[in-house]
Amino acid sequence: MRDYELVMLVSPDVGDEGFPGTVERVSKFIQERGGEVKNVDQWGRRRLAYPIRRFSEGFYAVTHFSLEPNEVRALEGNLDLAEDVLRHLVVRQDEVRALAQKKVRETAQEVRETAQEVRETAEKEQ
Repeated sequence: MRDYELVMLVSPDVGDEGFPGTVERVSKFIQERGGEVKNVDQWGRRRLAYPIRRFSEGFYAVTHFSLEPNEVRALEGNLDLAEDVLRHLVVRQDEVRALAQKKVRETAQEVRETAQEVRETAEKEQ
C-alpha cells in the first residue's frame, strides 16, 4: 500500500449539513477497498479563486490515506462521477515529500550563497 493525499472541493449546494456526509462517503469508499484513512481535515466553506461551474464558493477537505495503487483509479473514477464533487486531486505522499525536500535544499543553498555575499561585502568594507 502507498500513502496518498486527496484534496477535494465539494459543491456548496450540499450545505453545511451535507458536507461531512460527502467526506464520510469518500472515506468509506477507501476503507471498503482495503485502504486506511489516516487523517481527514475539513477546511469548510472557502471562496474560490475563480468560478467553477458558476460557483464562487465551495467546501474543501484534505484526506491522508493508504491504498493500493490500482484502487486509486477506482477512487478517482468514483470522484469523477460524483455530482457534488467539483474538483479533486490525488497525490502520492512520497512525491510531496520529494518536492518538499528539494525546496528545502534549494532554500538552504540560497541562504549559503547570501551568507557568502554578506561576508564578502563585509570584508571589502573593512
